[in-house]
Amino acid sequence: MKLENMNRDFPKMPEEMRQMIEQEVEKQLAKPDMLPGNRKTGRHIPKKRLVMAVAAATLALGTTVFAGVLYGLKNNQVGKYAYETKQERQDGAQDGTVASGDSEHYVKIQASYLPDGMVQTEEGKYNYRDGRGGVTIGCYYMDTGDTSFEALNYNVVEKEEMKVNGRNGVYLKKALDAYNQSLYVAYPEEHLVMEMLASSDISKEEALKIAQGVTVTPTEETVGDDVMLCYNWSRYLDAEKENALAEESSDSVEMTFSKELLGKAESIGATLSMEHNGLEKLPGLTAKVTDVQVADNKNILPEGMLDTDAATAFDANGNLKSSTISYIREGDGVDTLAQVVKTEKSKNKLIYVTVEYTNTGSDILTDIMYNGSIQLLETKGDRASVWHRELETPAAGDEWDYVVEEGLMLTAEVGAYDVRGGERGNNYIDTLKPGETVTVHEAFAVPADKLGEMYLNLDGTGEAQSALENGWMVDIRK
Repeated sequence: MKLENMNRDFPKMPEEMRQMIEQEVEKQLAKPDMLPGNRKTGRHIPKKRLVMAVAAATLALGTTVFAGVLYGLKNNQVGKYAYETKQERQDGAQDGTVASGDSEHYVKIQASYLPDGMVQTEEGKYNYRDGRGGVTIGCYYMDTGDTSFEALNYNVVEKEEMKVNGRNGVYLKKALDAYNQSLYVAYPEEHLVMEMLASSDISKEEALKIAQGVTVTPTEETVGDDVMLCYNWSRYLDAEKENALAEESSDSVEMTFSKELLGKAESIGATLSMEHNGLEKLPGLTAKVTDVQVADNKNILPEGMLDTDAATAFDANGNLKSSTISYIREGDGVDTLAQVVKTEKSKNKLIYVTVEYTNTGSDILTDIMYNGSIQLLETKGDRASVWHRELETPAAGDEWDYVVEEGLMLTAEVGAYDVRGGERGNNYIDTLKPGETVTVHEAFAVPADKLGEMYLNLDGTGEAQSALENGWMVDIRK
């Protein structure tokens, strides 16, 4: 930033703050030079140097102090258990200029403090090694104006307005959620709002200590372990509208398909044409599921197959953990809270799948994204549908309204795999020459009582009906 642009780029500094900084700078510049090789001599400070030093001090302090005079995050209570968090402007202050919603804004998010046993697993995400929870950090770019930020949280049992590194922050704790603590911190000088979610097994004190050590810095970088794309607020509002419309129309959407379609599922060992599977055509690409194994312990998996997240699905002896199922009586989140009616354990099984991808064409194929998810297809009468625990409904006389499963980081939808490629080192095959075959191993966790309903979907969209119709679904029932 050029010095001549500072006056218009920074909010007007309160006079008492300017005087404080000038006094501090004069005091610092009056000290003898301490550079190597210099004699310790006092000297006169030119006015121009003083002005530049004040500007540098302003940059070093950041504009948080000044922005805090103009903006503030406030909680407005809605009913007994809901709170609306808003960013409010003080009298006489104006929103700064923001970029359009089409612009992308990257930040570098770094945490200087993490509790013992907690490690960074990806940008903005930190988890305990032993499988407990952690914190997830994200940010919003306020392209619609700083004061348009509003977040409505339900089932709030504790709230506090506070300062986080001198910035305005709001802490909320909610009932029942796995990640039940939210912290919003305002960065109005950058038109950003940071959101940190903390799991229920982290104390409030630890969560706030982590937050105090977090820095959010705008960057020109677009990739990196700590670099994250901020979510434009205008896009967030558009997504909220789309979700509301989807919920209104969901009752009329047919979620089942003909049971006869299950007969189209391919068998283990069959060759599947995959050239039209994905965003780009891959002429000659085929897939063949050659083996499916069921186990309880991770010793069946190749060394190094599990990333940090997936490894937390296993206990100290390598056995796959059970899931905790909670049955919830719904509250409205405003005047009544949701309540846990009962809990139970659900045993899981480890599914280890081997898939061979072959280039039967004449051209070299590159950047091949492969996909695999286990879908549990249940039948009722002449209809079939994809089973999910969360879709279970109570029977007559049950006191619960919905089910929550304490999810493993290894699931039927997001499996572990051993072939990695592409820019991010994920589920890609970099190159496949004509006649060449690459063997991919994938691992999933499936409820033990659902092994008789397992199908492997190799379709990138994850849609069961289209996968069956196009020959991308494999019957792996046990």
